[in-house]
Amino acid sequence: MQKTNNNLIIKHFSRKREATALRLLLDVADKRGVSTPHILEGTQVTEADLSDPYFEIEAWQELVAIQNLVERDGDASLGIMSGLQQHLTCYGILGFAMMSCRNLLHALEIAGKFNNISLWINDVDVARHGDTIKFLILGHRLPEYSQNFLATRGMAALVVWVNELIGRAVMPVTCTFKIPKPVDAQEFEKCFGQGIQFGAKQYSISFERSVFAEPLKFRNRWTRMRLENELETTLEKRRSTVSNKVRDLLLNLSDQKLSTEPAVCAALGHSTSTLRRRLQEEDCTFRQIQSEVIHERASQMLLSSTMTIDQIAYALGYSESGSFGRAFKRQAGCSPGAWRKKHTRKFS
Repeated sequence: MQKTNNNLIIKHFSRKREATALRLLLDVADKRGVSTPHILEGTQVTEADLSDPYFEIEAWQELVAIQNLVERDGDASLGIMSGLQQHLTCYGILGFAMMSCRNLLHALEIAGKFNNISLWINDVDVARHGDTIKFLILGHRLPEYSQNFLATRGMAALVVWVNELIGRAVMPVTCTFKIPKPVDAQEFEKCFGQGIQFGAKQYSISFERSVFAEPLKFRNRWTRMRLENELETTLEKRRSTVSNKVRDLLLNLSDQKLSTEPAVCAALGHSTSTLRRRLQEEDCTFRQIQSEVIHERASQMLLSSTMTIDQIAYALGYSESGSFGRAFKRQAGCSPGAWRKKHTRKFS
């Protein structure tokens, strides 16, 4: 496997996150006979750092550790092994906030709201399909070596969440994986049941819709509200850089006409000159962030919807699809249509 240049991923995966997932990764590696020094190579993280319960890492450091593991052990079920260790208590305040929600749907809404401080790296798209709720695990922005590991880890963790929140064994209805069927698929079947499809276009997992309405045993409105306030404080600390605040605002603005530099300045309480100066200090510009956010939205639409290129262009605020196509190609190196075909094709 060709070693990825760490500098290429540091730029795009610099968000702070809990070190819990990295610690769990080290546990899996140890059981597989891979030493901690091998996993931490190139991460700039030491064993002493990880002994501090308040130590935080950046996402790129976890991605480097994942690459170190999959290079030394190519088992396709490594992500499952890691995900099955992600009990609700591993998520700290977020896990307890989920436990205090009124039902499973509410708990997953809380998890989505605070996704940036969870153990997840993948984006997730959720949709109702008849009597099921389907989770589409998106990994298109992630390094290729990490995509199967992170998708299967997230899917296994979701099974753990559902079982622990409901308080009984609940198996998925269907699961799809982009990888070909492994020679030994026992770990997949043990975790996800029999409704498994390999060589699919996407990673996805579906559960019976009725499960999400079941009341949770430990639901408590007042506890959940207090924990949400604590999570908001943590989230604000993670958003401390101006570029992160701008990015979050643009991602949350549904009206494309509002996602302009003057609108963002007004929301942040900065003048245009102040915002530009602060962003320059962080080695970026508003236009760069805006382009990245639009590209991210476009990628999700291309993967998780059946919208045409013209429809996506219009939804993103372009007056015609040609401009959208050129802007997308500058970011991705290919046209939106070619990108969609590439990222939804089946593994051969």
